Amino acid sequence: MNSAQKFAWSNIVIVGGTLTLCGVVAAMFAWKYGAGRVYDGVPVVSLLGLLGISSRVFHRKRRKGGTQFDERDRMIYEKSLSAAHAVFWPFFVAACMIPILIVGTSGSVPVYVLPIILGGGGVLVTVVQSVVILVQYGWGGKNHE
Repeated sequence: MNSAQKFAWSNIVIVGGTLTLCGVVAAMFAWKYGAGRVYDGVPVVSLLGLLGISSRVFHRKRRKGGTQFDERDRMIYEKSLSAAHAVFWPFFVAACMIPILIVGTSGSVPVYVLPIILGGGGVLVTVVQSVVILVQYGWGGKNHE
């Protein structure tokens, strides 16, 4: 398994763990303060900052003379970014337009919705990019070094 695959798997594990932790915290707020105060736990979305450590999880020192990132790797990375952006923009447009359909043009959208949209977009881009990397490498395995 090469470093791009390890990076993609670490992103998926970190996103899964972070979302699980966010769900646990939201459930604790709901249990302690009632369902109406669940959104007080929304700043937990900032835990998605844990994705920042994913680039260092499998960091290796470059070997002299070794190829670390060839043309195929670059092409896979570019395709994964294109796929992530292709999925993000419809999500973003829908996330901005659906509240208008729900509350109307004269209504107001609660402020806690904005970090949810931001966090959801970040999670979506990270997961799509990681899955596309893994799919293009064949989901890992010993023959796809």
